Amino acid sequence: MSDQAAFELPGITDDDIRWAARSLGLLPNAFHGEESADPRLGVLKSMESIDVAACPGSGKTTVLVAKLAILARKWRYRTRGMCVLSHTNAARHEIERKLGSTAIGRCLLSYPHFVGTIHGFVNEFLALPYLRSLGYSGTQFNTEISGNKLWHLAWASGKLPGYFLANFNRPRDREAAIRSTHYAGEDRDLRFTVGSICKMLHADKMSDTYELVHGWKQAVLGEGYAAHDDTFAYGHLALVQYSLLASILCERFPLVFMDEAQDNSEEQSAIIRRVFREGTSRVVLQRFGDSNQAVFNSIYGKDANTDPFPISERRRELPNSHRFGQKIADLADPLGILPYDSGFAGHGPCKHREAKISECPHTIFLFDVSRATDVLDSYGQLLVDTFPEEVLREGTFAAVGQVHNPPEEEEEHKKPHHVRDYWRQYDPEVARRSATPHSLVQYISCGIAAAEEEGEVSPAVERIAEGILRLASMANGEFSYRSRRYHHRYIRSLLDGSDDILEHYLDVVHAFAVERTVPNEDSWETKWKHQARAIAEALAGASVSGDDAEGFLAWGAGQPTMSDTPALQRRDNIYRYPQEAPKVEIKVGSIHSVKGQTHTATLVLESFWNLHNLESLKEWILDPSRRWKNSDGVQRKSRLKLHYVAMTRPTHLLCLAMKGSSFDHDDIQKLEARGWRVMEIS
Repeated sequence: MSDQAAFELPGITDDDIRWAARSLGLLPNAFHGEESADPRLGVLKSMESIDVAACPGSGKTTVLVAKLAILARKWRYRTRGMCVLSHTNAARHEIERKLGSTAIGRCLLSYPHFVGTIHGFVNEFLALPYLRSLGYSGTQFNTEISGNKLWHLAWASGKLPGYFLANFNRPRDREAAIRSTHYAGEDRDLRFTVGSICKMLHADKMSDTYELVHGWKQAVLGEGYAAHDDTFAYGHLALVQYSLLASILCERFPLVFMDEAQDNSEEQSAIIRRVFREGTSRVVLQRFGDSNQAVFNSIYGKDANTDPFPISERRRELPNSHRFGQKIADLADPLGILPYDSGFAGHGPCKHREAKISECPHTIFLFDVSRATDVLDSYGQLLVDTFPEEVLREGTFAAVGQVHNPPEEEEEHKKPHHVRDYWRQYDPEVARRSATPHSLVQYISCGIAAAEEEGEVSPAVERIAEGILRLASMANGEFSYRSRRYHHRYIRSLLDGSDDILEHYLDVVHAFAVERTVPNEDSWETKWKHQARAIAEALAGASVSGDDAEGFLAWGAGQPTMSDTPALQRRDNIYRYPQEAPKVEIKVGSIHSVKGQTHTATLVLESFWNLHNLESLKEWILDPSRRWKNSDGVQRKSRLKLHYVAMTRPTHLLCLAMKGSSFDHDDIQKLEARGWRVMEIS
C-alpha cells in the first residue's frame, strides 16, 4: 500500500485474536473467556482513542503485545509505524521474550515502528536532534554526572547565590540544589528550577543568578552532559523552533500506545499532548494503566494535570486479575483509590497445587523494633512451611519496602526506617540496575547481579567497562566519558597495542564477569583498586587523581560488610534461608523495583517516610470499607498507591511486617476477622 494514500487502521477479528494467543503460547481462546465475555476482547478490537483501566494481573501488557502483533502482521505501510511508549521497556521486553524469534517480533522492534520509553522517544526524535542543530553532539542525559560537574563549576566560581549556602549545607542537598532542570512553560521559554526548594529563575532573564546558572548549564552541556529531565526542556524547545515537527511525527506515527499511563508526570503528559493531540485529530492514542498503582511520581503526591488518566468518557475496564485469587484481591482492594465499577475480581492463580495447603496463610508479622532483623527469617520459615521443595526452588519470593536508601543520619524513633534495617547487607545501589552507581565497586556489583539474573556474562562485562570509562573521565586530561552501546568493545579498541594494560583489563573482566568473584575490602585495597586506576590512566593518557576519582575508587562506608557466611557471599540482594543450608531465596528491594512483577509470595516491609508507612495505612488494612478521600491528603494517597502495588504482586501468599506497638488486642481481632493470620516476633 502506498504511504501517500489515506491512512486506514486495520480491523481485528476473533480469528486474529486466536492467532495472537497461540503466538504468545496461550490457549487459542485465552482472551475470549466464557462465551466471549472477557473484557479484554473489546480492548483488543477497539480502534479508537481509549483509556484502559487495568487491574493488577489483568494481563495488560500481554493484551498490548497481542494487539501489536496482530497489527504488525497486517501493517502495509513502509514509512508509517506504531509508537509504543512507557516509563520502562516492559512492553519491549515482552515482545522480545514472546515474539523475539519471529518475523513479527523483529518487525515491531524496527523501523518504521518505535517501542521504548517516553524519555527515549523524546531523546531520539526531539531533544538530541535539537541539540545537534545547536552544535552539541553526543550529549548524554545523566543527572548525577551533570549535577556533580555543575556543582563543581558553581563552587569554583565563588559566586554562589546566598540561598544556596543558606539552604544547602550537606553534600546531598548541594547536589540536588544544583541539578537545575530546564523546562518550557506556557510561554514556551527556557526556565530553571533549583533543587528541592523549586526556586524559579525565569522571572528576570537578565538577573545575575539566572545568568550564572545558565552559564554553568551551558558549560556542562559543552562537556556532553545534561540532567535526565532536561530531555523534556529540549524537546519542548525543538517543538517551538521547528513548528512542523509535531505534524511530521503524527504523520510518522498515526497509532500510539502508552503503557503505565498513570505514572506520567506533568512534563511527560504535556509534551506527549503537544506532539500527538494539539492541532491534529488523525492520531489514535490508546493508553493503558491503573490509577490505583503508581510508583514513579506518586511519592510526591503529584498527578499530571495535562491529559490526566483515565478520561472518563474514554475509560474501558479490565477488572479481573488472573494473578491471584479473591482473597488477595479483597485484602488489597481497600488501598485502591478508584474502585472498579464491576468490582475487583481475583480469578487466579491457576495452580493452587503450588502450596502444601489449599489456602495460603496470608500473614502479618508484628515485631518489636529491636527484632527487625528477625523478620526475614520468620518469613523464610513461613515459606518453607507453606510451599513444597519444587516451588521453593522455582518460585519467586520477595520482600520489599517503600524506603530502601539509608538516611544520612539514623534516628531511633524512625526505625524501622528502610530495608537495610531488616538486613544490614542489603545494598540499594545493586538494586538499581538502571541507575548510575556511585563507585566502581558498585558498578561491579550491579554487573554481577545482572549476570546472575540473566544467566549471561555480557551484562557484567558491559557494566564493569562502563565503570572504568567513567573513572577514566575523572583523569587530569581531556578524556571525556560517553555512554555507548558497547563499552567493552570501545575499551579494547583504545587499548589496542597496549598488551600489558589490556591483559590487566581482561583480568578484571574475567575475575568479576566470568568467575563472578565478589571483591572484599582487603583484595580491593591491595589489588583491584590499583589495577583499575592503571587501566583508566592508560585510557585517558593522564593521571587519575583528585577527590572525585578517589571517592569513586574507594571501598566506601556504604558498602555492605562481607563475611565468610555463604548467605552473604554474593552481593545480589538475595536473602537465603536458612543461611547454613538454604532452601529458599528471597529477593529484597524497594517497591519501585517490583512494579509489574509477579511473585509466588510477597512480604511488604514497614518503612518510614515522614511517618511509618504501613502504620499510617492501618485504617485501610483493618477496614474493608475504608476508601481514600481528599481530606486524607496527598501523602496518604501516595502511600496507598505504592503499597497497593506491593500487595498485588503475589500469586499465592501475601505478608506484611509491621510494628507490634501499632496494634492492640481489638485490632488483632479485626485483622483475623479479615482473614489475616497474625504472628508476633518479640
